[in-house]
Amino acid sequence: MPTRAASVSWWCCAFMLLASLALSARAETPRAELGKRLRRFEIAWQEADGERRAAAVAPMTAAVRSFFTLELQAAAGHLDEAWFTVRSREAPKTAERAAIATAVTATPLLADTTAETLAVAFEPFYVTKEEVAEGAPARLRLSILDGAGETLMERPSDWAEATGTIQWQTGPLPEGDLTLVVEWLSEAPPIEIARIVLSRVERLRDRLAALKSSGNDWPEGTPPTARATFAALLPLFDALASGRGQETDFPAARLVRFAEAIRADGAMPAGTIAAAARGADLWLTLSDGRGEVPVRLRAPAEGSGPLPVLFLHHGAGGSENMFFDTCGAGRAATLGLERGWLVVAPRQGLFGLALDVEGMLDILGDSFDIDRSRVFLVGHSMGAGQVAKQVGLHPEAVAAAVALGGGAAAPAGERAKQVSWFVAAGAADFGRPGAAALAKRLEAAGTTVDFREYPDVEHMVIVQAALDDVFRFLDSVAAASPR
Repeated sequence: MPTRAASVSWWCCAFMLLASLALSARAETPRAELGKRLRRFEIAWQEADGERRAAAVAPMTAAVRSFFTLELQAAAGHLDEAWFTVRSREAPKTAERAAIATAVTATPLLADTTAETLAVAFEPFYVTKEEVAEGAPARLRLSILDGAGETLMERPSDWAEATGTIQWQTGPLPEGDLTLVVEWLSEAPPIEIARIVLSRVERLRDRLAALKSSGNDWPEGTPPTARATFAALLPLFDALASGRGQETDFPAARLVRFAEAIRADGAMPAGTIAAAARGADLWLTLSDGRGEVPVRLRAPAEGSGPLPVLFLHHGAGGSENMFFDTCGAGRAATLGLERGWLVVAPRQGLFGLALDVEGMLDILGDSFDIDRSRVFLVGHSMGAGQVAKQVGLHPEAVAAAVALGGGAAAPAGERAKQVSWFVAAGAADFGRPGAAALAKRLEAAGTTVDFREYPDVEHMVIVQAALDDVFRFLDSVAAASPR
C-alpha cells in the first residue's frame, strides 16, 4: 500500500506531466501512440480470462509509473507488453514485437480533394531488443476506407519498404473523412498497427481562407460558446493541413462544415450544434464569456424528449478525448449513448475546471433539451476528485456520482448527502487508499455509497473493470429519479 508521501509524489508527477504535455507541441504524437496502445490493450482485456488479466497487472503498473515519470516511450513498451499478455498465452514472435513497436504517421491529414500523394512514414516509437528476423514474411497492407468502412483502394508493401516513408500515389480522393488502415500480414489473423483519419475537402484553401477572413465580426448576441468554438477550430485545421498529428483523430471535413455552419447561423447556432452532435462526436469550447472549457460530446442518434447528461471527468495527463478513445476503450461513452444520454467529457486543467457543472449545464441547455433531474458524474483518478468537488458545489444538480481509482474530501452539507455514490478501485491500484477513504467518509456523513474493490486490477484498468457495475448503479438511480 502506498504511503502518504508516495501518494503525494504520484500527484506531483501527475501535475508535472500535465504541465509538460500542455506546453509541448511535440507531445501530441506520443500521446496519440499511447492512446492507440491503451485502447488496443483495453479491448483485448475485456475479452481475456482471469489468468491473463492477472498477468497483465505488472506491465500495466509499470506503464502507469512510466507515464507519470514522463518516460512516454517506456510507457508505450509496457502497454504493448500488457497487450501481448492479455491477447494470448503464447509469447509473441520476434518480428511481431518489432512491428508493434513501430509508429505510423500519414501526411497530409487534411488536404484538398485534388491532392494525389499520401506520405506514410514508419519509425520505431521505442527501442526494442528484437529486430524483424531476416527472411521473415513481413508483408503489409495499406488500405483507405470511406466513411461507411468500404475499401476505396489498397496498396501492398513489405517491411523493407516500410523502414522509411512510402509515397503512395493515391490520386484524387473523395471529399469526406476517410480512414487509412495499416495491417501487418505476417500473422493470422492480420494485426492492425495503425488506423488514421484522413480528411479531404473540396476547395480547402479557399474555404479556410474564407473562415479566417470572417475574423471577429459576429452578429450581436452570438453566444460565447459559438465564438470560442470557432476560434479553437481554426488553428486545428491549420495544424492538420500542415501535417502536425494530434492526440486523437479529428473528422476535419465534418468539422470544416460545422465551422462554416456556425458562421452562417450567426447569433442562432443552437440548432446547428444540436444537429452536429446527434450521433457524432463534436468538439466544443463551452464559454459563458468569462471562463472556457473544451469538451468532447455526443448526443444519441435517435430519440426524443429531455436528455439525461453523463459527465466523464478524466485523470491527470488526460484530456476530453480520453473517455471517448482510450479509458475503458471508450465504453463509458458508448454505454451512456446506448441509454439515450448526452455524453460530455470536459477538459480539466492544472487548476480544475473554468466552469462548474452547473455552468456547463446552463450552456448546454441552450442547444439541447436536458433532463436536469438525471445528471450523472463519473471521474477517474484526478477526475474522481473533480466529481467530489462538483457535488460539493452543486449537490442539487447531481443525481449520482462515481469515483474510480481516486478520492477526495467528502462533500459537506445536507443536500450533498442525497447524492448516491459508487466508489471503486483495483486491489493493485495506487488510488485504492484514496477511494476507500472517500467511501468511509461518505458513509460516516450518512451518504448512500456502494464501494467495490476489484482483484487483479491496477489504476488504469479500474475503469474498464468497473463499467458494467457502474452502469447498473446509474440505471438504478435513473429509474428512481423523478421525471
